[in-house]
Amino acid sequence: MSETISVVLATYNGERFLEEQLQSLVTQTVRPFEVIISDDDSTDTTPDLLATFERSAPFPVKRWKNSPGLGFRENFLRAASKATGGWIAFCDQDDIWRQDKLEVCQRHFDEGVTQVVHQADLIDSTGTKIGLFSQGIEETRIRTALFYDVWETFLGFSMMVRREVLDIFPSNQRFVDYIEPKHLIAHDRWGFFLAQTLGKTAEIAEPLVSYRQHSSNLFGKSGRKQADADIRSKNQGYIDATRGMLACIEGLPEGTEARFPGFRRQAALRVYASALRQVEARGNIYELAGHMAFAEFIRLIKSGCYRSAQDGRLRWRSVARDLAFCFGV
Repeated sequence: MSETISVVLATYNGERFLEEQLQSLVTQTVRPFEVIISDDDSTDTTPDLLATFERSAPFPVKRWKNSPGLGFRENFLRAASKATGGWIAFCDQDDIWRQDKLEVCQRHFDEGVTQVVHQADLIDSTGTKIGLFSQGIEETRIRTALFYDVWETFLGFSMMVRREVLDIFPSNQRFVDYIEPKHLIAHDRWGFFLAQTLGKTAEIAEPLVSYRQHSSNLFGKSGRKQADADIRSKNQGYIDATRGMLACIEGLPEGTEARFPGFRRQAALRVYASALRQVEARGNIYELAGHMAFAEFIRLIKSGCYRSAQDGRLRWRSVARDLAFCFGV
C-alpha cells in the first residue's frame, strides 16, 4: 500500500472543463489506486458528468456530494480523509494531467520522502500553452526536511503527500491561513507544512500538469490609511498562523520520530519559534511612521530578522515590502 496513489478531486460547478480532467485521469500510464470525488453542492451538470465517470472508470471511484457546500478547503481535506492509498494526489477540476504524471511522481517515492512536487505548464481557457509555472523548481532533486521558508508552499495540483502525513494531526485543529486569516489553512498549505516538517521533498523539474488560467478580478489601489491597516491585519494573520504552526509541532504525539525518521522535533521547534519571533518583531514597524519606522527596519535587518529561520537566506521580498511601507510607497 505504501506506493499506491489516491487521487482526491474536489468539484464545484465544473462542467466547462471537467471532462478533460477526468479523461486525463483515465489515460494515466500508472492507474490510480482509487479516485475520491467530493462535489460541493454543484448546481450545473457536474454531478451527471461524475456519475458517468464513476460507471466507466477503469479503477475504483468513491463519490459523494456535500449539501450544503463546505468550501474548497474542507471539501479537499474531508475527501482526503477518505483516501486509503499510501499517497494522496490533490486534483483540481479544470486542469489537465500529463499522461505519465502518476508514473513520474511514483519514481520518487523514496524512503524518507513525504512530499513530491513538480512544475506545470500554464494554459489558457482554450487549452493553449502560455508559459511555464516552475514554482522555483530548477532541477529534479531531493530537499531535506525544513528546507523551505515556513510561509512557502506549492499549489495543491502540483503536489503529492504521504497519506500518513495528513493523519498525524486532526485537520479540524489546524491553524488559520496566513494568506486568508478568516479561514483555516487551505489543504495544500496544510499538507506542505506537515510534509516539509516531517520529511524530505522530491522536486521534479518537469511540467506534469497543464494549469488552466482564468480571468481574475482587478483591484484598485487603496489610500495610505487603508494600506496601513491592511498590512497590520496581514501581519497579524502571519503571527497567528505561525503560532499555530509552533503549537502543532509541540502537539505532535510521541512516536512521531519513529514514524518519520527525518523528523527532528527540537530542530523544528527552533525553526518555527524563530519564525514567530521574526514576524512578531516586524509588526513593530507597522505601528510606527516615517523615519521611526525606517529606524526600526534598520535595527531588525541588522539583527537578522529578515533571514530565513531555516538557513539564514535573506528574504528579499519581505525586505522590499517593509522598505516600501517605511517610505509610504
